[in-house]
Amino acid sequence: MPDWGQYILRDSYFSIAQGQISDYSVVQVSGYNPDVDTAASETIWCGGGIYPWSVFDSVRVLTVVSSSASDTGSVVVSGLDADYNPITEEIDCAGLTPTTGSVQFKRVNSAFYKNGASNNVGDVTITANGNTVGLIQAGIGQTLSGIYTVPSGYTAYILSGNFSTQKAKDAQVRFYVRLFGQNFLTVHIGEVFEGTYHYDFHAPVAMPEKSDLDVQGFLVETNNTRITTNFSMILVKNDALQ
Repeated sequence: MPDWGQYILRDSYFSIAQGQISDYSVVQVSGYNPDVDTAASETIWCGGGIYPWSVFDSVRVLTVVSSSASDTGSVVVSGLDADYNPITEEIDCAGLTPTTGSVQFKRVNSAFYKNGASNNVGDVTITANGNTVGLIQAGIGQTLSGIYTVPSGYTAYILSGNFSTQKAKDAQVRFYVRLFGQNFLTVHIGEVFEGTYHYDFHAPVAMPEKSDLDVQGFLVETNNTRITTNFSMILVKNDALQ
């Protein structure tokens, strides 16, 4: 007998992705760290090391710069303002010359390079107060950061997550969630050896407004271990739940 509940659930997700259900949206986050070493844990993002959350103890304007003079498009940054409301800013990229925007960011969730049909030639770095908060690797076109902060007035529901290492490498990966005003807690943990770890949350993990998510790699046995992560969420406006 068909599992009609699963068909209905999948159809609902499809409708959300199409924008047919108001106040619901799909959030897909991908992270990549090409060089996790044995010495310490690292966030799964291109910037290396642990993501510098403390930079945003105060709101910050952002600066973009490329390692190639050819990158003269723009960088579109999506994040949150001082009240954790969604904001976007498009900052012109002037190649090797740093360019600073004017919008005050409390969080940066993602960014992409915009230049017609061309991707970025060099590495495009996004900084706040001199600290790297986003990195678009050459030819990739967007940040790959295993982090996310839930906007004010919304709840994010984590549906599934995965992480992987390349051949002959292993790692432990932890999904950390920090509720607003509290500390990071491990909400899921797993290990993988030269493969992919995938988990579906049949009861989704709920992250209230202003919560931070940080996916980190631990306990690699050799330096220069590559780790990727992907997770899927449904973002729901709290008014829709009343």
